[in-house]
Amino acid sequence: MQRPAPIRNIDQQLTRTKRFMILVIILTLPGLIINPGDTLILGFIVGGIFGIINCILLVKRMNSLMELMKQTDINQKRAKAFMRAGFYPRMALIVGIIALAGRVDFLSIYGVGAGLLVPTVITVVDANLALYRYYTARDAVDKI
Repeated sequence: MQRPAPIRNIDQQLTRTKRFMILVIILTLPGLIINPGDTLILGFIVGGIFGIINCILLVKRMNSLMELMKQTDINQKRAKAFMRAGFYPRMALIVGIIALAGRVDFLSIYGVGAGLLVPTVITVVDANLALYRYYTARDAVDKI
């Protein structure tokens, strides 16, 4: 009998992503102290902060969709429209911070872009490692 793969609760995954991203930002700060005028490092830190904010907004939207699904009988088309309505403000946040980085001299647009992407990479890698640990532990038990 096969059990479903363990997928973390979205709030747990957000907490883990925030912790790892804060650790990455803290590890980046010495570079900013050594070279205070580095636009790439400052852009990375700003992009990382806005990347976490973007993740928080996504999780809040998904949780509100779950509550809406519990309270009412929502069809797939309305659920997609609900999530799409949350997509555009998050995309505007991303475009806005990248546009700001393009306008000011003290932020690197490449650093901001990398910082925006790092929370997503952390989430994907962390979730895949959890699945890998689950399947290797299960396979080890099955081979005994």
